[in-house]
Amino acid sequence: MRSIKELQERLNPKNSFAQRYNIEKDDKIHLLYVSPRLNATGYYRMIAPALEINKTVTHKAIVTSIESYDFSSRLSDFVNQLDERLITWADYVIFPPLFSDVSYLVKAIKILNPSVQLVMDVDKNYFAVPNTFPLSRKLTQEKLQSFQLNLGLMDLVTVANKPFQNFLQRLIDDRLENAHALVQHIPSLVSRYGYEEIPPIQKNESNTLRIGLIKPTEEDLLSLKEVLFLLRKTFEDRIKIIYFGRYHSSKEVAKLLKEIDYEIHNTVSFLNYFEKLNSLQLDVVLIPSRESLFIRHQNNQLFLELSVFGIPVIASTYHPSKLLLKEGETGFIANEVPEWIETVQLFITDKELIQKMSSALIKEVWRNVSYSAKNRKEFTSMFI
Repeated sequence: MRSIKELQERLNPKNSFAQRYNIEKDDKIHLLYVSPRLNATGYYRMIAPALEINKTVTHKAIVTSIESYDFSSRLSDFVNQLDERLITWADYVIFPPLFSDVSYLVKAIKILNPSVQLVMDVDKNYFAVPNTFPLSRKLTQEKLQSFQLNLGLMDLVTVANKPFQNFLQRLIDDRLENAHALVQHIPSLVSRYGYEEIPPIQKNESNTLRIGLIKPTEEDLLSLKEVLFLLRKTFEDRIKIIYFGRYHSSKEVAKLLKEIDYEIHNTVSFLNYFEKLNSLQLDVVLIPSRESLFIRHQNNQLFLELSVFGIPVIASTYHPSKLLLKEGETGFIANEVPEWIETVQLFITDKELIQKMSSALIKEVWRNVSYSAKNRKEFTSMFI
């Protein structure tokens, strides 16, 4: 994270415009990333791409600022970062999801730079957020209506999930009569910028299988209730369940976690997230998921992160991780309760399985799902 911390320091508003931004004339294609948050979405969809783009000879990227504001913040809270000089410099202006009326801003940008292309990167299907998710309480009908209208103001909308791409293109075409936005699939990729100064991969040296649950939603966790009870009953002290993420306050979840004798690690700042994940020394991670439109349109970031550290997964058949993993080589898919139990037993009885899968995962993620020269070229080809 060294480069990201350095970028954050350079973008401090106390610094002069010249210190923060380099807008010297060149013949490159210019991408302006507007105010990403310092979280997983901001990192994968804006910060890492900007850093990687700047390795090329054809494109150049600027990040206006790195924000820590919450979902309820309005665009006007950080729009002052859009200096006129940056707007006229840019060929593409790339926004995070916007939930307030930005028609006035779009008009102003187009007056300053009529040829600029406006882009919104949408990280999840906000139209299908389950009522059980805390986010749903923030997504008022007014916010969703503004978000939908803002999609129609864009030239390009980018997403990380192909089924979501098809859904969102149909939605724009059907609901927004005068919109001309094209929805483009741009996968999230692994960048070495996130792993600078991270210690070597830490492996579990004990005889106990360390099974991870990473940032599960309450709904997904409870969908695995019977599996977790059976794991504890069947394997007893041969396993340890590691829970990493935000603590859920419901009585049902609290009871479940207590009965499975878990080890808890609270969520950490994103700047420390990869190091923390490495320190957990996980042998395998369970990725539960219920069937829903929202889940089908999710990204695969957790699978990528685990792959970097060589941690195999057992994923629900409903989770989009199944689109990336190779069954039996880099992970397993499970649906019914016996499948989860039998797969965990494989990891307990076959001592070499974890090592084989770990090696395969690391090779696969850096070879095919990282910012390799080939993938970097494919990424930049979206912006011409």
